[in-house]
Amino acid sequence: MLVNAIWDFDGTLYDSYPGMMKALAALVTANGGQIKPKTLYRQVKETSIKQFLTGFGQQVGRSVVDLEADYHQRARAYLQDIHPYPEALAVLKAIKAQGGHNLLLTHRDRSAWEILAHDQADTLFLGGVDADLKLPRKPAPDAIQYLLRRFQLNPAVTAMIGDRSLDVDAGINADVKTIYFNVDGLNAAPQADYQVDHLIEIPPLFRK
Repeated sequence: MLVNAIWDFDGTLYDSYPGMMKALAALVTANGGQIKPKTLYRQVKETSIKQFLTGFGQQVGRSVVDLEADYHQRARAYLQDIHPYPEALAVLKAIKAQGGHNLLLTHRDRSAWEILAHDQADTLFLGGVDADLKLPRKPAPDAIQYLLRRFQLNPAVTAMIGDRSLDVDAGINADVKTIYFNVDGLNAAPQADYQVDHLIEIPPLFRK
């Protein structure tokens, strides 16, 4: 049975993609581009926002650093629209109640902790990694390895949980178990140890 859950934030615990996609679409339009919402969503889910902005920047002659700053400024307008998935907080509480540990691994900055605190969920976490630590991004294993060392976690009973293939790949690269949250039915991570369609399926994988 699993003990430690390392959680992705956006699209896994919190339904933040609607606002993120609005911010990205506005950025694309402001720079003279066009893209269908479904195409944009799929590209971001199958790769990452950074990778999308890198490619788009090459098309419009702007650096990815410049575009990321532009995106983050636009995305702030939608922070109030970010809410946890209906089962998320109950699942975090269940894992903690079963003697397990929740940890956060997000490319988002400290705003992730502020959002969690707003929902009184920050206390459900042992700790975590956000963008401010400037560790290599997923699928690199560095952030997971940092958490394993920092909190003396046994990788054999630790799982990386996320909604994208890169979350799963980060877990595989760090030699921990992996759980793919197939929230949108893309079935994008067949390499995962476990796949769930609903968060409530996760606590039974952890010790009681």
